[in-house]
Amino acid sequence: MLSRKVITLVIYLFIIALVFAIQPHIMFAKDGNIKKFGNNNDEETTLIPFFLILPIFAIFAYLIILVIEIINT
Repeated sequence: MLSRKVITLVIYLFIIALVFAIQPHIMFAKDGNIKKFGNNNDEETTLIPFFLILPIFAIFAYLIILVIEIINT
């Protein structure tokens, strides 16, 4: 059986790939570049940048694994 770390890493990479495929407007500019952190009113800044969301995705992926393990026991 695969370890908890490996499964979490696979889920995390899947979520990151999904975000890059979808490219939500709040994190990406119209030309596809990642927006910078800031509160200016221009198109190139956002209060929720991609690098700020990455740790949240990692915690979310780990919690998914924990819930699956609790359900299977």
